[in-house]
Amino acid sequence: MFADSRTFWERVQRLPVLGNRIVAWKFCFVLHRILREGCESVIPESLRHKEWIRNVGKLWCHLRESYGKLIQQYTQLLIVKLDFHRRNPYFPGNLVVSQEDLHSIGGNDVQNYFELAVDMFDYMDKILALQSAIFGSLDMSRSNSMTSCGQCRLAPLIPCIQDSSQLYDYCVKILFKLHSELPADTLQGHRDRFSRQFKDLKKFYSLATAVKYFRNFWTISIPQLPETEPEFLFQSEFLGFGTPVLRVPTTDREQSEDHVTNLTDTSRRSGTFLNQEGASLASPSAPPLWLFDAPF
Repeated sequence: MFADSRTFWERVQRLPVLGNRIVAWKFCFVLHRILREGCESVIPESLRHKEWIRNVGKLWCHLRESYGKLIQQYTQLLIVKLDFHRRNPYFPGNLVVSQEDLHSIGGNDVQNYFELAVDMFDYMDKILALQSAIFGSLDMSRSNSMTSCGQCRLAPLIPCIQDSSQLYDYCVKILFKLHSELPADTLQGHRDRFSRQFKDLKKFYSLATAVKYFRNFWTISIPQLPETEPEFLFQSEFLGFGTPVLRVPTTDREQSEDHVTNLTDTSRRSGTFLNQEGASLASPSAPPLWLFDAPF
């Protein structure tokens, strides 16, 4: 998206992130996308701006309407994501690693796996908190996912679904690994956290599946979780575990890069960030950027 992540941050500093709630919300979404899909330097470079991101959330949390809470929740998620990658640098921004890589990351050390599970639980908590705040800000009975206001709020759920599906897969594998080496009582806290998150994640995916916006514009296939959570006390259960499948349309990379650059380049013309029309950041079939500019 950017040859150098410093370019992104230089341009962000020229945007009214602290003065316009729509710009602040868009900033969070774009940063999330860039952390997932950008160059390798974007995460260490963004870590230098962690306190600034935190201050964005602190500023907008005082806004007495739903956008303030949403921005605060999103900045908290971004900070946790950055901290996760700082502590676990072998995970790329999109979290995709092979089974062999996951084994290498743990180093066959049970303590490493134990701590990695905690980091993933913390990460998942923030994803679930954000999605809950987003759905809670919408009137689902009015099917407003097809309005510009609704779509503005719902779009960031795409990278949240991508992150959460990877985290769920790794948590299941790590917990089975831990239960093969540690007493069940030692892992009661891990099982309790997983159980709570499993229920919330199923609800999240169920709500997302019913959203017309995702079906019509993104043609995304939401992961399907099993009816019941895995029984970690029985290793035979792992044999029946299947990695959740998430399908997102292939991105037209050049088009996506052009629109991210335009989105953050305020030198082109006044109001570019707020008023530009064009394809979405994630898919050539997705709605135009002006859908993120609706008043609230």
